[in-house]
Amino acid sequence: MEKIRKFFREVIAEGKKITWPSRKELLVSFGVVLVILAVSGVYFFVVDFVFSGLVSLIFRALGIG
Repeated sequence: MEKIRKFFREVIAEGKKITWPSRKELLVSFGVVLVILAVSGVYFFVVDFVFSGLVSLIFRALGIG
């Protein structure tokens, strides 16, 4: 039982060491994440579009589908 109490005391002690970001830091980080997601989405859309076109051309050239 004492080990459990010690564990929770240590968890609380570590929790007090946490420094939370300010509102400005949080909004900037959120903006960066949104930009990265948008750029990644566009990139993968283009790559998928190009590869699907290439695969379609290859299939047509081989007379498949």
